[in-house]
Amino acid sequence: MSLEERARSHGALAVPARVAVLDHLRACPQPIDAHAVAAATGQHVTTVRFHLDVLIEAGLVTTSRQQPHGRGRPRTLYAPAFRDRGTAGGAYRELADVLAANFDTTAARRRRRAERAGADWAAQRLGPAPQATSSPAEARRRVTGMFAEMGFDPEPTSGGRVLLHDCPFRDTARAHPDVVCAAHQGLLSELLAHLDPARPAPVLEPFALPGLCVITFDDAPRNDARPKSERS
Repeated sequence: MSLEERARSHGALAVPARVAVLDHLRACPQPIDAHAVAAATGQHVTTVRFHLDVLIEAGLVTTSRQQPHGRGRPRTLYAPAFRDRGTAGGAYRELADVLAANFDTTAARRRRRAERAGADWAAQRLGPAPQATSSPAEARRRVTGMFAEMGFDPEPTSGGRVLLHDCPFRDTARAHPDVVCAAHQGLLSELLAHLDPARPAPVLEPFALPGLCVITFDDAPRNDARPKSERS
């Protein structure tokens, strides 16, 4: 996948009007329909539906169906996949908070504590009532969407892996992988425990290649983890 293709794949948040749609969904305590989003954001409902489709494809928004009380068609309701907008600065603050609450100075217990911190982090991002996904592919899409928001520049591959081309915690992770990378593993494990409970947790391989980390899902074949642009 080329740089341009990756940019298009993860460009869901590059349009201010689309960010406004996502921000409004996050501000609403309950799922709402496209007409309500359009009224709140001042956009035409057709435009809002287009933005919602893009956000759903990026794994940032989920849908549900509401049956009518009388006659009529069911309504499609929309909700954010994650409650907090994951800018890199916000992600740093989240990580600092959860590590401060779970940090242990004993080296032998540091990784276990960090994984627990990552699980707490995932619970904060998912909110109080996370929705399970309908398929492993949907779970992967939502994981990819969350890591895109957090600034990791993820690249989904056809083999079921997600390549992380950037990391907002890279320098700290290199110095303390037993804390930072373990926290990311804990986050992944907790995330999949909610999104796809029947599947084992994915495995995060830190620095699988220079500057590249790899998330491997349980149903992914053992193929080449390099970016497509580097494969012969």
